[in-house]
Amino acid sequence: MATPFSLLVDLGATYVKVAVLRPDEGVVAERRYPFPPFTSLDGPYRTVDPAEVLAAVEAAIASGLPPAATPQRILLSGQMHGWTLTDEHNVPHLPLITWQDNRALRVHNGIAQLDRLRQSFAPDVWHAVGNELRSGLPVAGIFATDLSAFDGRVRVHSLLSWVAAALTKKPDFVAHVTDAAASGMFDLTTGSWSERLTTSVGGSRMLLPRVSSSLAAVGVHERSGATVYTPVGDQQAAFLGAGLRAGVTACNIATGGQVARLACAHAGDRCQTRPYFDGMLLHTRTHLPAGRALTHGIALLSRGRADDEAWRWAANAAAAPARTELPRAHPSFHTVAGGGWSGITDATSPEDLVRALVAAVASPYVEGAVDVGFQPTDELLFCGGVAQRFAPLRAAIQMSLQLPARVAPEGDMALRGLAVLAGRI
Repeated sequence: MATPFSLLVDLGATYVKVAVLRPDEGVVAERRYPFPPFTSLDGPYRTVDPAEVLAAVEAAIASGLPPAATPQRILLSGQMHGWTLTDEHNVPHLPLITWQDNRALRVHNGIAQLDRLRQSFAPDVWHAVGNELRSGLPVAGIFATDLSAFDGRVRVHSLLSWVAAALTKKPDFVAHVTDAAASGMFDLTTGSWSERLTTSVGGSRMLLPRVSSSLAAVGVHERSGATVYTPVGDQQAAFLGAGLRAGVTACNIATGGQVARLACAHAGDRCQTRPYFDGMLLHTRTHLPAGRALTHGIALLSRGRADDEAWRWAANAAAAPARTELPRAHPSFHTVAGGGWSGITDATSPEDLVRALVAAVASPYVEGAVDVGFQPTDELLFCGGVAQRFAPLRAAIQMSLQLPARVAPEGDMALRGLAVLAGRI
């Protein structure tokens, strides 16, 4: 008799990752495949084609299936804050809109749609839904969308919930709380959709999924017969896989970066609040400079190279003590304003620029740790590929916080978080 197994799938902004979970072996056969590119880079729109995303996920699932084997279940995690609008049969009216989309920054009647939305409600409303209103959130994107262009009632899907529904036969319209809250419309103080926000953003024509605090079955995967479960947010999955627990301040530093700490109560306006698992909340700061900024900065200082040799040079440079006052680094290369260094003198060396860059990337994690409520008795947890492999960044953060630290083991933490969740079904 074949040993039952699960497939674990993470839909990142760069890769679709898949692995097999076996009761006797744990997480094995990890693979990754490119996530489909944006349909266009013009203007504020950052969307992907639904058919291409579904095909990429189906291909990843097929690659993870051993010959003549059928998984019991498929668990999903992935990039948060993506969304689309569909009809009541889950047929998209729009492409899949990613968290990098900025349509809410378009100006209408002299004011950006995002600012109009922000000013429509008191701060306590935004605090209740997580305290992180920005242009890439579904609440802002939907507010900036003319729903009258669509006939009948429209379903609001996250990128993840749409993929889960599209994989299955007769899917249930349900979302995990970590996915629902990423919309910016879920009230964490009441555990329900914010009626004030949803009425203003979409009115009675907008249909929202039932929200589950535990993994719920969406439907049956048409090709394999496995049960597909509600996707969860990749941040929460990664912290779960890394071993986040009470009394730990965690820095997840990969392409992007976050700092987080578990809590029982809402953070108010001190930082962002997101749902976690087992009734816990995350106090977090997100969108911190991380691998993207470091890679670009190192490439600039290495004549366009960002290979292993360039990273070794950067690590050695950052680990050596500075002999002169360091310039100031601005690791905001991806923004319209750009980034770079200031205060460079004749005495400044390329190695000094690396040290300044590392210090500038580390600083927001130190500040963020204070915001999320770290305590002097806490342990620091480093996870994410950059934190795991680039020791000087860990050292800079740890030196400032003066906390004992551990590094999560190698491997994709989101997939390992899904493995933990699979054991709870």
